[in-house]
Amino acid sequence: MKRIAVIVALESEYALVGKALGGRPEMSLSLCGIGKVNAAVGATSLIERSKPDIIISTGVAGAIDSSLKPMDIIVAERVAYHDVWCGGDLPVGQVQGFPLFFDADKELYAKAMGLKVDGLTIKGGLQISGDRFITAADLPALRSLYPDALSVDMESGALSQTCHRYGIPFISFRIISDSSDEGSYNDFWSLAPENSFRVLSSFLDAIQ
Repeated sequence: MKRIAVIVALESEYALVGKALGGRPEMSLSLCGIGKVNAAVGATSLIERSKPDIIISTGVAGAIDSSLKPMDIIVAERVAYHDVWCGGDLPVGQVQGFPLFFDADKELYAKAMGLKVDGLTIKGGLQISGDRFITAADLPALRSLYPDALSVDMESGALSQTCHRYGIPFISFRIISDSSDEGSYNDFWSLAPENSFRVLSSFLDAIQ
């Protein structure tokens, strides 16, 4: 049986997912905290402690693509940084010695994109990440840098880079908290945890 690790950034997510996964002995759950350093430290600790076969990141993200709405689910086909530049001829977003884009595991991504969860829209594509809270004023620059980016968060880049270094299959699920044109969903924090778990539970059933 595959050892599956789930990593989240927020304590509220940790409490809910922990209760939901209590009956799955093959699972481990880790709380990393917000931002790149916390994500990298948390993922490294998780890998060295639990030796997982798969790491799943779940949490929230803000929309960049104007077609996305709050409560939509994003599956990262690949992840990139929006706040890194190592100078010289390297493009913005690329850490020297690493690829510009960190790809999700192809088999896991295919399973994720095959999910059907009632009442939820699941889209796959580019997730970008960095240590900045993004506002509407930042969106034009992000779209110029990554025209095909769907959404943005603060942990996926560091998590995917850490998994790349260790050779651990990785996939990220994010629920959209803010659309680019309509703002937040009024009942987001009451409904988002339940919807996130419905997707995660369906995915776990699909890969086991």
